[in-house]
Amino acid sequence: MRKKLQDKMFEASYLIELFISLLVGIAVLVLSVWTVIDLFHISFLEQGVDSLVVVLDKAITLAIGAELIKMLCKHTPETIIEVLAFALARQLIVGHADPLSNLITVIAIAILFAVRRFLLNRHDMVETPDGLIEINNSET
Repeated sequence: MRKKLQDKMFEASYLIELFISLLVGIAVLVLSVWTVIDLFHISFLEQGVDSLVVVLDKAITLAIGAELIKMLCKHTPETIIEVLAFALARQLIVGHADPLSNLITVIAIAILFAVRRFLLNRHDMVETPDGLIEINNSET
C-alpha cells in the first residue's frame, strides 16, 4: 500500500513538472515573439548601446527558460549544471556588479565546468523508460 502511494505521488509530481515545463515553454515562446517585435520599435532603436543590454538580458533570460524546461523534463546532473551556468553567465554579462562579484561568478562558472568535465561520466548514466537515472556499474 505504501509503495503504491509513493509511486502515485512520484507520478503526480512528474506530471506537475511536465505541466510547469509546458507553461514555461509557452512563456518562452510568447516572450521570444515580443522580444523580436521590440527590436523593430523606433524608441527601442533610439536607445543606442543600452538597447543591446536589454536585448542580451531578454535573450539570456529566454535561454535560461529553455534550459529550465530541459531540466524539468530530463532529470540529469548535466541539465542542472547547464541551467546554473546560464544563470551565472547572465549575471556576469548583464548584471553590473562590482569586480569582486564578477570574479566570484567566473570562479563559480569554472567550478561548474570542472564538475561537468571531471565528476560527471556520461557512460555511467542511463535513462530508464520512466525517466529515472540509474548508475550502471558493470564494466564492459
